[in-house]
Amino acid sequence: MLRKEEPRLEMLEKLKIFLIVHWQGVVCLLTPIIIIPILIPFPGQPHQWCAYTLILMATYWVTECIPLAVTSFLPVLIFPLADVMPTSEVCKSYMNDSIVMFLGSLILASSVEQSGLHKRMAYFTIRIIGYSHLRLLGSLCIVTTFVSMWITNTAATTMMVPINFALLKVFDDQKIIKMYETTADGDTFASDITSCYFCATTFSATVGGIGTLVGTATNLVFKGLFQNAYPSAPEYLSFPKFSAFAVPYMIIMEIFIYLYLAIVYFGFLRPNSAAAKRAEIPKSGKEAAQKAIAEDSKKMGKISFWEIMVILLFGGAMVSFFCRSPQIFEGWGDKIIQHFEIEDKKFVRDSALAMFVSFLMFLLPSTLQIIMNCKAKFHEDLPKGRVKSVLDWKLLNAVMPFSFMFLLGGGFALSNAAKKTGLNDKIGESLRGLSAAPNLLVLLIIIIVVVLITNFASNVAVANVFCPIVMQLAKEINRNPLWYNIAAGYSASYAFLLPVGTPGNLVVQSAAKIPTRKMVKAGLGPTISTIIITWIAISFWAPVIWPDLHTMPDWISASSRRI
Repeated sequence: MLRKEEPRLEMLEKLKIFLIVHWQGVVCLLTPIIIIPILIPFPGQPHQWCAYTLILMATYWVTECIPLAVTSFLPVLIFPLADVMPTSEVCKSYMNDSIVMFLGSLILASSVEQSGLHKRMAYFTIRIIGYSHLRLLGSLCIVTTFVSMWITNTAATTMMVPINFALLKVFDDQKIIKMYETTADGDTFASDITSCYFCATTFSATVGGIGTLVGTATNLVFKGLFQNAYPSAPEYLSFPKFSAFAVPYMIIMEIFIYLYLAIVYFGFLRPNSAAAKRAEIPKSGKEAAQKAIAEDSKKMGKISFWEIMVILLFGGAMVSFFCRSPQIFEGWGDKIIQHFEIEDKKFVRDSALAMFVSFLMFLLPSTLQIIMNCKAKFHEDLPKGRVKSVLDWKLLNAVMPFSFMFLLGGGFALSNAAKKTGLNDKIGESLRGLSAAPNLLVLLIIIIVVVLITNFASNVAVANVFCPIVMQLAKEINRNPLWYNIAAGYSASYAFLLPVGTPGNLVVQSAAKIPTRKMVKAGLGPTISTIIITWIAISFWAPVIWPDLHTMPDWISASSRRI
């Protein structure tokens, strides 16, 4: 039997298929060529090469056509060859105080994950608050937000995924809810209630991340960029001041996210709605959920020595961060500076403490077995192997996202080069038209633009690109750069609409099979409320914490003279 000849593809259709399959390669190849006009007249001045690198990296970061960390190495390649910065100076950007602090915060957070302390906290909170949908949603939001203040947003989200599944499966088995719906083709996808629980998890992790300096990498990015741009500025973004501003602001945002999800999905304040009727849980369902949580808690057993050690070391680190140089009393860092008569007030920073506590976690044991070994009377009672430390390096090394360090370093290299070559001044000149606009309007524009863009790109990459630009804008229109820096820095974290906005969104989408349209529906309210609350907090609450925001201090002009 003769095989029927397949119709030939038209050129346009071939091109379409080629672009669908190879679009990332096309972006990698064409972007450097398309932006070559920036360098005219060739070979270009250092500030032109810096602008070229900035646009190239921003495009690669937004499209993720190559891994984010690989893009971050472009300054090491381009800057020395284009006479922008020497190799030694560029490479220093990839290992500095902010990056070591980021590494230390990841190590400290890993101790909570390895010991299982975060799960114990989650189950404890759920048992206290209750088992109705509104109470369960509230407890999950509270736990995720709190945990995300101390560990990465992705880790906090991943931690809550099995807990969400365990709770929803109990209700699904009782025929109280449907975890999944089915399409006409037989494919399953998350129901509205499932989407609500999982989106609440990743949204709460995002909001919790802004509560402390170590909560998310974005915080350390905009702090580091500010320190690089204005090294003589006081330590405005110290641990205590950062949290003094962020915690109340974080709580208000989380309340609005909870209310939005509760109203839309569970009929809160709408007792006669279909959503309210679907959200009703009979007594048998609550008892089943209570039993499931009790069984899981029982499997965990009593709190272990390992968990106690983590509480002492991790908790001690957090207290010590606050007490280093709190500026409301003399901290331990201040006493060290006074004792050695050091003129540099920033001689001791949080990274030193983070690495000290990390060292202790690798040194100290996770069990009391070593004491039992000392009491051994017979040969068989002697140890058969080494005692595990509070942190297991092999496990930590396997899961540590070291690539983020390079992402931060690439941003710092760009920032240093833009300042040295005068690119910041060129950008500032083009933005002088905003000088006539009211400060509140400029802040609102910054927040809206950054929030919208961060839904399509890495939060850290967005902060790396926008924070230096808005700081230069502030300088050009005679506003305090710190004000615009924190507006862009905080806003870079708020990716609620799309799965690609942040890894936490991708985690819950893939785990729970949440359609993108459902995530957009869940994230629309939080996005709007977050923009409004951020604008109000940055405009009126930030000047309370940082009174200098309304002034143009000497450190701004001092930075210009150094350039």
